[in-house]
Amino acid sequence: MAASSEGVSSKPADWTIQSAEELLGSLPGVISVRVVGRPGGRIDEVHLLTTEEATPKQTVRNVESALKAHYHLEIDHRTISVARTSEPVKPEPKPAPPPDPTVPFLLEDSPRLDTRILFVRHQVETERSHRVKAAVTVEWGGSEFQGQETGADLPRARLETLARATLRAIEDLLNGDHDGSFGSGVSLTLDGVKIVDAFDANYVLVAVNAIQGREIAGLAGASAVEDTLDRAVILATLQATDRWARGRL
Repeated sequence: MAASSEGVSSKPADWTIQSAEELLGSLPGVISVRVVGRPGGRIDEVHLLTTEEATPKQTVRNVESALKAHYHLEIDHRTISVARTSEPVKPEPKPAPPPDPTVPFLLEDSPRLDTRILFVRHQVETERSHRVKAAVTVEWGGSEFQGQETGADLPRARLETLARATLRAIEDLLNGDHDGSFGSGVSLTLDGVKIVDAFDANYVLVAVNAIQGREIAGLAGASAVEDTLDRAVILATLQATDRWARGRL
């Protein structure tokens, strides 16, 4: 049957927003993906931030091919927007080694990868001597976790302070005593925050180093500035750390 006027085939395979974003996030050069649509129905928009590994035209073709091959979705290329950055991106963490077959594995103890760490609220207070104090609260599993940081009251330093406060909240989540288990000994450090102007829109890029024992993972996240810079920085920091953190809960 021919594609509908909405740009999607009439018999798409089952899919979700998260599965579509994970699929497109695996394409060459893609740093971040945001899919707008209804799970199991129509994809209205696809927004991507990429490196210079692939041209925007090639990235659009890759998106169309991936969605068609995996979900039988035919999407109008005009609904796909691609922003590029020349900034180097930290590599994704290496896959964890296969589990030891001699160690018992309980399904109910596996990471809850279907539950994202959610941003709840933040607060920024101006202190004396040109300093600001930022507090960021996140939620996971019905509980809230807060991180606080202070920094210079300057535009760039303010954004870095918000990113670090977000990392402290995630550390609080990871290193806490959850369900009677011991903390995971995770340390998250900010590598940098950058604002990128592309395709008449602003994007915030955040790079993070995640340290656990002898493992050091480079993480990166991005978020479009749709409301305020503060919120975009927090969401980009969460995107950089969310999947890595949930794999350790």
